[in-house]
Amino acid sequence: MEGFVAEANRASWNLIAPRREGVPIERLRAGGVVLEDFEQRLAGDVSGRRVVHLACSYGDEVLSWANLGARATGVDISDVAIADARERAAAAGIDADFRRADMLDPPGDLTDLDLIYLSWGAICWVPDLAAFATTVAARLRPGGSVLLCDHHPAWEVLSVREQGRLAVVGDYFGRDRPSTDHDDAKLPQGARGEPDAPGFSTFVWPVSDVVMALIRAGLHLDEFREAPEPALYAGLGPAAGALPAYYVVKASKPSG
Repeated sequence: MEGFVAEANRASWNLIAPRREGVPIERLRAGGVVLEDFEQRLAGDVSGRRVVHLACSYGDEVLSWANLGARATGVDISDVAIADARERAAAAGIDADFRRADMLDPPGDLTDLDLIYLSWGAICWVPDLAAFATTVAARLRPGGSVLLCDHHPAWEVLSVREQGRLAVVGDYFGRDRPSTDHDDAKLPQGARGEPDAPGFSTFVWPVSDVVMALIRAGLHLDEFREAPEPALYAGLGPAAGALPAYYVVKASKPSG
């Protein structure tokens, strides 16, 4: 079942990948980064470090880690996205590696990593949270960390359907039950508002499940916070700032 879902999602990602655009390549060529300041602060100095971005899409964050001095690799399930990422790296003159693989089965040589990074729409594609956490923990070196900055599952299940009013459009406790009925605002860029948007299967994992999966995999929780982002609840008005929109988790593998 998991393999079927992954392959169906890969086909859908391949269809929309050409519609997805990153920042102007000149910005990256000039040494710019698209990472949030707090992401850079939590990651620390990555100079010379092995950084892998799982579910990297067209690779702008990977190129940003490389611009910060990391030995950066991006992994994504979409063949088209990886080809685009390689083209962007070449156009920017940035040395970065890109691999086509499922995040639950990354290439075997990606081990002893200093940082595994996931961002802004990654966990919703994970069908087995325990397997994901175990894989991440196994690929880190002692002292290495995973940094996850993602949409809050509350945002995944709440939608502004009319001015100033919310509707429940999903199940916060859906966990490993795939959802294929998506509110348009929750679709990936490239599918949103498109009449021919392909189908996707996603998963809603409560934040507590994500945190505990990492802890049960043997990692130490270093940072956990939730935050609003009113733009993600466009149309709700001032109340948008009272709702969680994203969360941040950093967890490290014990050194001894």
